[in-house]
Amino acid sequence: MIAAEVSAHVYPTEDRDRVQSAIEGIFPGLEYELQEKEGFTSRLVGTGGRDSLELLHELLRSRKILDTGRRNMHIEGGTVTFILNKQAATVGKVSFPPGDELLGSIWVEIVAQDADEAGVVVDWLAPPTENGHPQFEIEL
Repeated sequence: MIAAEVSAHVYPTEDRDRVQSAIEGIFPGLEYELQEKEGFTSRLVGTGGRDSLELLHELLRSRKILDTGRRNMHIEGGTVTFILNKQAATVGKVSFPPGDELLGSIWVEIVAQDADEAGVVVDWLAPPTENGHPQFEIEL
């Protein structure tokens, strides 16, 4: 079973609904919780399953960024992690920043049963390509 957690800081200058809308534009169908923090920021956390990753799967192909996506997905044990640009997500675009951004990023953590299944998740989301085309497509 695949579990996805997608989160982003909500800064005092940001509207929670807009941050949630940015996440929903790439990961529809998540259940949300706002984790209040004293001081500067709160953290919006969305949780879901495989279905919430389907649109990301499609966007990586339509934007022709499978190689970029694959390069930015990190596997540690049974967990796949990566970050997305929050600003790009507000307009439904997938963009992988080189690191956490000043204005905040969207953090994605996908938990699989083990490292092998985590590798399958990456192969499903962003398979290796040859001449810009996926070398294979698998079901998840």
